[in-house]
Amino acid sequence: MLPSSHRIPMNTCADTIATPTQLTGAFDAFIAAANRLEHSHWELHNEVTQLRKELEERNRALASSLAENERMRIALRQILDTLPCGVVVLEATREEIVLLNPEARRLLAISADGTPPWNALPARVRTAVNRAAQRMSKPNDEHEFCVEEAGDKRWLMIRHCAMQDAACDVDSEISVQRMILIIRDTTAQRQAEQHREASRNLVALAEMATVLAHEIRNPLGSLELLAGLLAKDAGLSSDSKEYVQHLQAGVRSLSTTVNNVLRFHTLGSPHRTPVNVAATLKSAVEFVRPLAEQSGVTLSLREALEETEILGEQNGLQQVILNLACNALRHTAPGGAITVSASIKPLNSGKTAVIEFSDTGSGISPEHLNRIFEPGFSTTRQSPGLGLTVCRRIVEQHRGTIQVQSELKQGTTFRMEFPVL
Repeated sequence: MLPSSHRIPMNTCADTIATPTQLTGAFDAFIAAANRLEHSHWELHNEVTQLRKELEERNRALASSLAENERMRIALRQILDTLPCGVVVLEATREEIVLLNPEARRLLAISADGTPPWNALPARVRTAVNRAAQRMSKPNDEHEFCVEEAGDKRWLMIRHCAMQDAACDVDSEISVQRMILIIRDTTAQRQAEQHREASRNLVALAEMATVLAHEIRNPLGSLELLAGLLAKDAGLSSDSKEYVQHLQAGVRSLSTTVNNVLRFHTLGSPHRTPVNVAATLKSAVEFVRPLAEQSGVTLSLREALEETEILGEQNGLQQVILNLACNALRHTAPGGAITVSASIKPLNSGKTAVIEFSDTGSGISPEHLNRIFEPGFSTTRQSPGLGLTVCRRIVEQHRGTIQVQSELKQGTTFRMEFPVL
């Protein structure tokens, strides 16, 4: 046995050696802690997985939003490029042009290469922008001005609207003020207004001319009748007969102008009846003869129509001959000749009465030949330019055609064709 001084106390060993119960408790505690740690790990794993899913969804949403924004940007740019009005974005304080769509470049005549400088804008536009930037004009005010390019005038209407740059603080004193200009081409509207005004003036003038022509025609008829009675007076001297002849020529020339005004401003077609062409031509030539004699021009009629008739109006056909005669006398020197000839031309579908009115005058220049039937066109100040227009209108009302051939210094021939009954 060990000495008493080396013996181990029994109580001490009992305290240091764990009992099975204690080991079991410690193991249970370890298992519980491990379970809690594993549970926390799975919860953390689930949270990370959920966060990853949310992040992926947000990334997909962000990518979709960016793609949608790009599509919207492209669409808006296409819309901006196809707008029928010009759009300009400016930084007025910096005097910089931020954006111009193609229509704005066209209207302002700005080159399509690169960003143009500030002075590329027309002076009137820069003035309007400066006034708007200095708050000297109200927002959405419209300014119209004229731009001349290659001799052509174009009217533009500009509306301005100021906006704040989103990249700058609204309360900042150094914020950059951007301005949007909307530009419209109002040239067509201007021209339409001018045409309407001109039409109103023409209508008023036509009404006045028609009223005057009606008022003048009755006294002219009386003068023509009295002049005819005087011409038949056998007791007149040769000088008096010459005076009467001049009076008849003047009255008939004035009557031609009055009848042209009335026919030009009269709407609708005249009442047509069978007309003997030969008798009508003879009557018209005799009516015109005093004018030809006064001008010293020989007037002759050559016809081979017999009893040919067309559907028409006798006064209208006489007016055609009178207008052609007045036109020829203005361009035929004394000693010249005017010849009216008529014949029948057979066709497969029937017959046509052909009337030719020829003179030996100065002729018509090629540049004027296509315009002689236009209303108001005249190469002299002696005519209002209605005679040949009325001729074509009357011929077309008779279902006929009228053509012209002319050579300078060789004379002119008008050829008319009418369907025979």
